[in-house]
Amino acid sequence: MSPVALKGIGIGCFVVCAILLFVAWERYNDNANRVAAANNMMGPLGGMVNQMTGGNLQLEPGTPEATKYALFFAVLTGIGGVVCIVMSPKMGAAKSSQRATPPSS
Repeated sequence: MSPVALKGIGIGCFVVCAILLFVAWERYNDNANRVAAANNMMGPLGGMVNQMTGGNLQLEPGTPEATKYALFFAVLTGIGGVVCIVMSPKMGAAKSSQRATPPSS
């Protein structure tokens, strides 16, 4: 594979990684906002239930599955991008050294 193609694939991996990181951030914030809205809606009702049960009925935001998967694939594409970018100069040097040797007679 040519060094230019490897650099293109590496840049493409970084773009996909950035998109996946944005998706993970958006999904996590969406979940946190929904939990905050649910806690606000339980305002007076939550206070009465807490007094009756003696507990704390506040919901805590967690990490959605979509965020976990997006982060996992962002790490994989980031590693792939680094590998492609690092390998591209080595492949270019290997091909140029092969061309520099004259054919033997």
